Amino acid sequence: MSVFLQPGFWVFVLALAGIYGIFSLGLQIQYGVGGVMNFGHVGMMAISGYTIAVLVIKYQWSFWWAAFIGVALAALLGALLGLTTLRLSGDYFAIASIAFAEITRYWILNSDSVTGGTQGTLAIPSESGFSSYTTEPDVILTWIQDRLYPLIGDEASRDLAMVLVVWPFLFLFIWISSRLQQTSWARVLRATREDDDVPRSLGKNVFRFRLQTLIIGSVFGGIAGIFWALQFMLLAPEDFLRIVTFYGWMILILAGATRVKGLIFASIFFGFLYGATRFLDFWPLSLLSSPERAYLRVFLIGLVIVLLMLKRPQGFFGKREEMVLE
Repeated sequence: MSVFLQPGFWVFVLALAGIYGIFSLGLQIQYGVGGVMNFGHVGMMAISGYTIAVLVIKYQWSFWWAAFIGVALAALLGALLGLTTLRLSGDYFAIASIAFAEITRYWILNSDSVTGGTQGTLAIPSESGFSSYTTEPDVILTWIQDRLYPLIGDEASRDLAMVLVVWPFLFLFIWISSRLQQTSWARVLRATREDDDVPRSLGKNVFRFRLQTLIIGSVFGGIAGIFWALQFMLLAPEDFLRIVTFYGWMILILAGATRVKGLIFASIFFGFLYGATRFLDFWPLSLLSSPERAYLRVFLIGLVIVLLMLKRPQGFFGKREEMVLE
């Protein structure tokens, strides 16, 4: 339990919370504004992260240009998903979005010559090897660490540098999203969520607006993929399982689907829940090994989602009347 008193643990929690906060912001725009229930959001993170890895390792691109292409590709695939399946009713679209994420992951898993396959980005073919990839993101975080070290010494960790990078972006994106959701565009979309007759009267406009929410949300999913690649560098197909999308949904449900600012608290709570489970070593959890205790996060996250849906489906910051969908 002493780990919870160490600053490094809380810094890691904040770094993870920042990444998942941006990831969940994409779901908030898609579902909270447009009523689009996307269960394949993790596919956008995977596409962006792996695009960065492939372009940097195999083709020696700059990390910044690779990140731009990764986000652009995530937006493009979000548009493709929307154009092909968005006319399906809510439940069927949710199923189609899961299929999209799984197709993406299995393509990554079975494309050894491009993505490294089961071995992850460590096995991506390259003339100069893996070090060419680690150098690019390390330059960013090391630059911050070098300037923090004279001030706080050994506490100037990589995770702290990541916190100082990701959280300003999270606050910026939350501010942009808050302003966006005050526009007439967002009001029209909310009307389509809460009135069955509105979609029929607006026709193609509703489809176009919902497609836009899917693309915008995919951009945020792609940006989360950038920070994931920056934080962990070693990517593998198992980093992008379906459960990752439901981590984002837990944060969204906890915050309230229509309350973008609630994502700050909810993402920190998730980061603690995700990071703390492996350190819960009191009895009877002490009977389990550390990896087994780590798997408790899946159980606990599922339990939190179930309890929230039963007791407070609007989340801690939401309103019940705003949970009505088309």
